[in-house]
Amino acid sequence: MRHLARTIVFVAIGPLIKDLREAAGLSQAELARLCCDISGRTTVTREMVSRWENGKRQPTFWLPHIARALDVDVRVLELGQARRRAFVLPALSGSFGALSPPNLRLPAHSHDSAAEIVSAIAAGDTGPLATVQTSHETDLLISHFASGDAATSRRLVRWLEEGPAVLRVNACGIVAKSARPELVDSATHALRRDHEIRDLYLRAVGNRVGTSPQALIKELYNPRDAGARWCSAMLLRDHPDESTTSALRAALRSEPISENIRTIGMILSGVDPCI
Repeated sequence: MRHLARTIVFVAIGPLIKDLREAAGLSQAELARLCCDISGRTTVTREMVSRWENGKRQPTFWLPHIARALDVDVRVLELGQARRRAFVLPALSGSFGALSPPNLRLPAHSHDSAAEIVSAIAAGDTGPLATVQTSHETDLLISHFASGDAATSRRLVRWLEEGPAVLRVNACGIVAKSARPELVDSATHALRRDHEIRDLYLRAVGNRVGTSPQALIKELYNPRDAGARWCSAMLLRDHPDESTTSALRAALRSEPISENIRTIGMILSGVDPCI
């Protein structure tokens, strides 16, 4: 049988640092200041962070300090520097077929499994994503690797509709972090119509950022997770007051995803978006 070699897209570390920084709500200057505080050195500047993110300078020495500042495992950043191995697909099967090594069962919270999980997605193997709910950081990394392959993105969107709840919510979490609005909208639409996805995602957001109004209002502006923005708006219904209403109105003006706009508008009108 003939075989077709396919290689996972290499993700440069610069865009990865930028996205993780924005997801943490930090400016370049704030990340620089944190790196200085953590390392005990004073040489990191906003301009240096900009050069890291633009790929003009490699932050090899600074990786552990950047990881601490961004509150992620250093392996998340190390993966951004590593070229992932090629995998082989059967050319005659008419589908992605089996992956080598097959049926990876690495813990979903293990950050260094992200590239392998993407390999499984590309091969049509639901196993890794159907086992354990993945973390916010893992979803960010998987989204990076998956975003360069249209077929992989389509498969994730399809998995929003089928399979066990854990598979559906993991697919939702990855798609919700895509840079493509049409894909993101399908994830937030799934949150509204699928109560199992909704319950798991709401719980994950609450566990990650807390349920205080201040934390949820900040999450309304998470630039890399439209699903978290949707969930934050829903969780803020439990805190009806003037500050919450003002925050939702402000988010309504800045929100780019149509399903999120619809949901926030209904919440402000006193209507349950999920009915």
